[in-house]
Amino acid sequence: MLHREAQFDGHLPLTDTLMRRLARLLIVAFSLIAIGAPPAAAQTNPVGGKPLILPMEQPPGPATWLLGQPYGNTIGAFLRGDEWYRAGQRLHFGLDFPMPCGTPLVAVGDGDVLFADDMGFGSAPHNLLIRHDAGVVSLYGHLLEPPLVRPGERVSQGDRVGYSGDPDLTCTSRPHLHFELRSLDYQTTFNPVAYIDANWHMLASIGSFSSPLFQQDLDNARRWMSLDDQPDVRFGGAALNLYAAPYPDFRAGTPPENPPPARAALTLPATASLRRLTFDGCCAGAWWSALRADRLYTIDGAPGQRAAIFYWDVGESAAFGLEGAAPPPFTSADGAVVIVPLNDQAFTLEYADGSETTVSTGGSFPSLSADNSRLFYAVSGGASETVDEPPETLIGVANADGSDARVAAALTGGSARWLDDRRLLLTAREELNTRLTVLDAESGESFDLGRWERLRGLSIAPGGGRLLFYRTTQGDPAAAGVYTIETRAGAAAERLPWFGAWRWRDSSSVYYLPFEPDSPAHRLHLYHLPTGEDRALTDPASQPFLVANGDWSVSTDGTRIAFLNALDSTTWLIETG
Repeated sequence: MLHREAQFDGHLPLTDTLMRRLARLLIVAFSLIAIGAPPAAAQTNPVGGKPLILPMEQPPGPATWLLGQPYGNTIGAFLRGDEWYRAGQRLHFGLDFPMPCGTPLVAVGDGDVLFADDMGFGSAPHNLLIRHDAGVVSLYGHLLEPPLVRPGERVSQGDRVGYSGDPDLTCTSRPHLHFELRSLDYQTTFNPVAYIDANWHMLASIGSFSSPLFQQDLDNARRWMSLDDQPDVRFGGAALNLYAAPYPDFRAGTPPENPPPARAALTLPATASLRRLTFDGCCAGAWWSALRADRLYTIDGAPGQRAAIFYWDVGESAAFGLEGAAPPPFTSADGAVVIVPLNDQAFTLEYADGSETTVSTGGSFPSLSADNSRLFYAVSGGASETVDEPPETLIGVANADGSDARVAAALTGGSARWLDDRRLLLTAREELNTRLTVLDAESGESFDLGRWERLRGLSIAPGGGRLLFYRTTQGDPAAAGVYTIETRAGAAAERLPWFGAWRWRDSSSVYYLPFEPDSPAHRLHLYHLPTGEDRALTDPASQPFLVANGDWSVSTDGTRIAFLNALDSTTWLIETG
């Protein structure tokens, strides 16, 4: 997650000219509100309804399969567009479902088998194409072995047609199904969400390869920002996502995802209320101020115009206004320090009191500790000794002014994040396992928390005292699920009695959305980690909501949740009490 506190006060002098420009922008914003600013129309199914089913025989879950990369304008496709997706207009023209090798796959609809293992369609080592009565062709890619059906055969919806595999032929590196829906002439791919009857937003709530899911264009801020709103892809067509102002822009690097400062344990709420906040269609990716618990920021703008940052004060004042130009600056986790690139080697740290410090980090973004007294940065240590190993990364630590710089750790294929004022969490991949180590940046002492197979979704509690993560596709299916561990020597990981998406409420409790693929709406729960107390805060029967695209966030005081509601494509609030 990017720390996106918009620190414009004290950084942009409000001259008369600037004030007039801001006023004109604000008038445009209110005009958008007046006309309703409808979201871009979702792709409609040309045959009406949703005639197809998911291509997996088993239901989704941590032990079977999850949704990985969705279709369309994903961040992954933007970053690897020229390498992997050039032929498909630089968009991800299918769906990726991570799953163990050998997962049984089924026909998504009635149809006729066209091709088996025709590598002209890619997706090795084995593939399958079926022409369906619904007027589309399905492609199953990266199969484990030749399909169970041959060209010319007739299949019925639900028939087993093959088994999932791994494009690297290892069944350990990237086991997943790549699935496409194409036109009958094979030249166009369609958004499978429009054709397949599934609880897509529930599937997207956990299990994605990246968060957020989609790449925003600051010159067309609402376009292609949802599972439902993605364009057709014409093979060989012009690139669709060569954005002059992408957000977030991971190409230039970003600070690591560090936890906010410790939050005192709050009284556990018993109820929650919902209310709609923004105008129609606004806005994907809303985030809370790190300085004001009642202020929410959104990015919005009309097509063809550079988007701006707007704020919503959700407390008693209920104010709305223009904050400044997008994108927001990078900041420390508490929002008190703005991190500004100075050149390709150095950065300026701008403090709330107006003071500045320049630090040289070799081009790597500096990451400030919870009290902003120390920083670390990661630099490449050169190529590894063998081709198959990732390069070594050196973790440098220093005081916030850049003094007393030294190498604190060397990792192969690893990364680091702050836990608190002085401790770092080091993450290193060892084949299928992820090793977690706690390093004291001052003393240099360290200890291993443990190693876990297929660890995903790692997140740090405010204050750094606990971690949460989940594990998928374990040898023992009962071992798949969500885990927590304290960041102290000798701590043991504990598997939690629920599976779903979570956000930290304070240093010892989380809000979570149970993963319920058969439910048309989400439920909000609160889970207190020290005691195991689990409270349901909303009732789907009387408080229906569905978080779109896994897009939700918690205010800094833990009392409010902002989310994009799939039921109306608008930002809503959940307030607990």
